Amino acid sequence: MATRRKRGDLPQTPSRTQWWEAAHAQTTRAAGKRLDGRTEKGLRIQERFRERIIKAYIDLIRRGNPNPTALQTARRARLSLRVIFKRFDGMPRLRRAALPRIYFDLQKDFPQNPNYSLPAENRIAAFVRQQMRLLEKAAPFRRAADLTEASDPIVAGLMKQVRAGTVKDIERALGPALDPLSRGQRRELLLALHTVCAWPSWQTLRTIHDLSHENARKIMTRAAVAVLHDSLEGIGLRQLKRSGNGRKIK
Repeated sequence: MATRRKRGDLPQTPSRTQWWEAAHAQTTRAAGKRLDGRTEKGLRIQERFRERIIKAYIDLIRRGNPNPTALQTARRARLSLRVIFKRFDGMPRLRRAALPRIYFDLQKDFPQNPNYSLPAENRIAAFVRQQMRLLEKAAPFRRAADLTEASDPIVAGLMKQVRAGTVKDIERALGPALDPLSRGQRRELLLALHTVCAWPSWQTLRTIHDLSHENARKIMTRAAVAVLHDSLEGIGLRQLKRSGNGRKIK
């Protein structure tokens, strides 16, 4: 029986690792269904073509082209346009096959392993450091997603899941530090930290203000730690006032 979500709770979303694994598996299953009924040799040939097309498309994005055309993809894959459109009935279909794979591969390089023996501010600083490395590597793909998110519901759904997974990763990094907070307070803190650590903030620091990776990371870490301290200290002050004994509540 489904558990009813209480007001103020965050949506129960999978982590980025869980979602990207599911998306990757779904893409693979879909490809298998389209290839049913062909000979074993034909299956291998068709899969090789498909992989070459997806790899070429991803390589073009990685090299700074946020929206590769079919002709550019064909040239990069050294295949004809006819082969491209035989495997994918349009560029949106190719984009939907490529983007989940990109994020699945990225996440494998950046596993979340918080050390709960460290103070909460150290854990959030470690999260920011890893998140910034991920965003730096993912930058060309995020720019590609930004171009089509508003018009492509599949890409919009992917990015929604990516953002929700990031919030889940922040929650995992903080762990026991969230225990004193109510559901509403926890949600407010997690969303505030996500705003600080999200792609638009990193893009602003790196591109608009032209900061180095290290300087951008320092600013983002300082902001995230300040948000964390403000939230936890606010809880402590309210508890102190309610206690009426003048002693700090631990």
